[in-house]
Amino acid sequence: MNNAMPHVTIIMLNWNQEADTMECLASVSRLAYPDFSVVIVDNGSTDGSVDVIADWAASDQRFTVVRNSENLGFIGGSNIGLRMAIDEDTDYILLLNNDTVVTPDFLSSLVNASEGSESIGITGPKVYQYGEDRVLDSAGTGAVIWLAQGLLRGHGETDCGQYDSQEEMPYITGCALLMKRSVLAEIGLMDEDYFNYFDDLDWGYRARLAGYRLVYVPSSTIEHKGSQAIGLGSPFYFHHMTRSRILFARKHVGWLLFLLCFIPYLLLYRYLLPVLKFLRHRHWGHLRALNRGVIEGFSLKLTDNPDSLRL
Repeated sequence: MNNAMPHVTIIMLNWNQEADTMECLASVSRLAYPDFSVVIVDNGSTDGSVDVIADWAASDQRFTVVRNSENLGFIGGSNIGLRMAIDEDTDYILLLNNDTVVTPDFLSSLVNASEGSESIGITGPKVYQYGEDRVLDSAGTGAVIWLAQGLLRGHGETDCGQYDSQEEMPYITGCALLMKRSVLAEIGLMDEDYFNYFDDLDWGYRARLAGYRLVYVPSSTIEHKGSQAIGLGSPFYFHHMTRSRILFARKHVGWLLFLLCFIPYLLLYRYLLPVLKFLRHRHWGHLRALNRGVIEGFSLKLTDNPDSLRL
C-alpha cells in the first residue's frame, strides 16, 4: 500500500462468543489509527453469533466476516486470515484475541515502535486483566526453550510502572501481536501442527532465528479476559497444552537437552503432578485428555517441510 500510514489488517477469530467478540469489535472501531481493516474469521460457530457479527460488520466496509464450516483451531483459523491479509497487500498484520478490549491509541503505539527499525519484526502491548484495576496479565514474556516453557512477565502483579521500558522479548503473546508483512513472508504461516497453544512461542522463535527483534511496547495497552472460548484448566486445555508442548520440544529442543531436561520436566511437573490431582478429585475426563495429549504429542508426524508453512 502507498498510503502515508502503513495499512494494518487485524485478524480476529470467533467461536460461539458473541458478547466478547462484539465488545472487542466495538473497541476496535474506536481506534485512532487511520488505516486499518479487520478480518473476522468465524470458526464454525453454532450459537448464531456469526450472523449477529456479520450484520454489525455490514455497516462498515473495513470489516469482513469469513465463515468456516468447522472449527479449525486458533492456528488454522488465523492462517485463513493471514492469507487474506497477504492478498490485500497489507503492510502489517495484527493478531488480536476476541476476548480483548483495546484502547484508542493501542495500535498507533505498536506501529510507531515497529516503524522505528527494520530489525523489529514483531511488537506487542502491555496487557491488563479485564475488569481489574491495573492488574497485569502480561508485561512482556520470558521463555525457557529447552523446557518448552513460555512465561508471562508480571502476571498478576499490580502495575506500578515497573515494566514501563520498551524491551526485547523472546516472543510476543498471541493475544495481541503485530507483525510486519515482510516478516510473515519470510518466516511463513503459523504452524498448524499445534492446533492451539504454543503458536506464539513457535512463531517468535522462528522470527528470532531469522534475525528479527521482538519488542514489548508498554505505551500500547489492552485488557484481556483470558481463555473465554476453551476454559483454562478444562480437558481441552490439558489435551492441547500437553500435546503442543511436546511438539514444540520435538521441533526446537536438541536431543541431548530433550532427553536430559525436557523429558524429566514433562514427566514430573507436567504429567505426574496433574495425574495425582485428577485422581484425588476423580477428574477422569481431565486424566483422559492429558493422556491423549501425551500420546498425540509423541506420535504426530511433524511438519518438516518449511515450504508447507509458506504463503
